[in-house]
Amino acid sequence: MPATRPSPAVKPVRAVNIKETAKAIAKERIAKEDIAKTLAKFVRLGLLTRADVDECLRMFAADFPFAVQLALADTIHLHVKVDDVAALPHAAIEALGTRAENHKPGYVKYPFASGVNLIFSSIDVAQDDQIPGLPKRPKPFLDHLGIDLRGEQPRVRRVFDGVAVVAAKLRWGLASQGGNGKAVFCCHVQVAEKRWVYPTLGGICTSPIEFAFGPLIIDTSKMGCDLRPIDPNHPAAAQAVSCCADPDAASGHAAASPAASSATTNAYYDARDLARFGDMGAFAAPLMAKFFDYYNAVTGADGALTKREKALIALAVAHSKQCPYCIDAYTSQCLATGSTPDQMHEAVHVAAALGAGIDLVHGVQMQKALRAKGAIA
Repeated sequence: MPATRPSPAVKPVRAVNIKETAKAIAKERIAKEDIAKTLAKFVRLGLLTRADVDECLRMFAADFPFAVQLALADTIHLHVKVDDVAALPHAAIEALGTRAENHKPGYVKYPFASGVNLIFSSIDVAQDDQIPGLPKRPKPFLDHLGIDLRGEQPRVRRVFDGVAVVAAKLRWGLASQGGNGKAVFCCHVQVAEKRWVYPTLGGICTSPIEFAFGPLIIDTSKMGCDLRPIDPNHPAAAQAVSCCADPDAASGHAAASPAASSATTNAYYDARDLARFGDMGAFAAPLMAKFFDYYNAVTGADGALTKREKALIALAVAHSKQCPYCIDAYTSQCLATGSTPDQMHEAVHVAAALGAGIDLVHGVQMQKALRAKGAIA
């Protein structure tokens, strides 16, 4: 399964090769300098700290593991939790050259021409907000960073799918929302899919990072209920539910069905468990270290086979071995390395055909037994 050797200082891993990353960064639509100027104004307003700004700007570093995703982003955003959206200095913010968008009780978004959106909320927007007993952080605080991939072109789709691959290699927590025709809807807005990654301590970032895929659709008539998932490695993750439990709560989010909550927390195969694969190295560590070295050497680089060819083989084996974690991971890896859905489906048919052939060829052993017993000639 995709992972790297557990280490207190895991080096970032890019989803594509260095040359492609550099090429993508050269075409960035969002300039670091412009973002820095915009965010500095919010530091002066007391709504961001210098540390918040530094964390956001670290996404523009050469070793940021999601540089390719950032290079294709239409915008980025910072979501800040405050005590009361109504009490924000709205006039002072608008004097910075922006106008409020999607302003609702407890929620407001301020877009800037620099390509950054500042979002402020005083409602529950994360599963963390609804778990009793969790420590409350003093507000304002940065809840998460966001990278907005609005285009639906195949390349953007592949880069979005590559988020899961990179997160697994870094051993960062990963959560997914939407997909298979189900949109993600929260805070009056809808997108096709989201991936959330949760950096490990000491990483290049510390806040969760949201990757939103697909056009932004605003619906002012309802709130939506897809809260930011809690870090799957959080000790309280098992207590989280996918939506708000109380339809009349002040946050205005819709209620979750019992079936939806059960599907999130009670499934035997939980997608969140993939991010914990590296924890196997907590015991018999020398053996796991050898495994990770071997695994990464085999799957992580071009050899006689390209990484694309290796990913297709791995996808076929994942289906043959019926491993849902590997199926998810190598579906994303195949897309990220350039395979088409037709090629991926054909690889699965190869695995299925070989499996059938293996069963049938063992019929020869049955025939040998039948001949020995005189049942057939």
